[in-house]
Amino acid sequence: MFLYFWCVFSLTLAALLMGTSFAHVLEMPAKLRYDGPLWLQVQHSLYRTYASTGGAIEGAAIIAAAILAYVLRDWRPALIAALAGTACLAIAFVFVWVMVTNRINARTAKWTRDTLPADWERWRRRWEVSHVVRFILHLSGFVLLVLATLISPLADD
Repeated sequence: MFLYFWCVFSLTLAALLMGTSFAHVLEMPAKLRYDGPLWLQVQHSLYRTYASTGGAIEGAAIIAAAILAYVLRDWRPALIAALAGTACLAIAFVFVWVMVTNRINARTAKWTRDTLPADWERWRRRWEVSHVVRFILHLSGFVLLVLATLISPLADD
């Protein structure tokens, strides 16, 4: 029973996380057409909930996926898939969000309509690309966790 619960719990958190990065990808075509002041206003107003709620979901999803891998440790193919899924989620956080996205967020948080730098479009492009990369990693992590669940002992029941 615990295995059923943990698979569903882990997949739900990974799906919620993937939804946040997919939303960024869906927003991208419109946001790339915004002028500087409008883009900056959106950056300063729209994403507060992403940071608080999304950040909590991201941490929980990574931990839940790692625990799922541990729970599946006796079923090697499922373990490998769960570890790979956990790695995708962790890479999206540590190497993409922490090293790229968050640094851009910190920089743009200081900008105002009057201090928008001449190269703001370069920063916008990096921010958007970081979210595309995060979505690809979140999607890959989710698919690998689904695979781990499908090839786990649950599939035999």
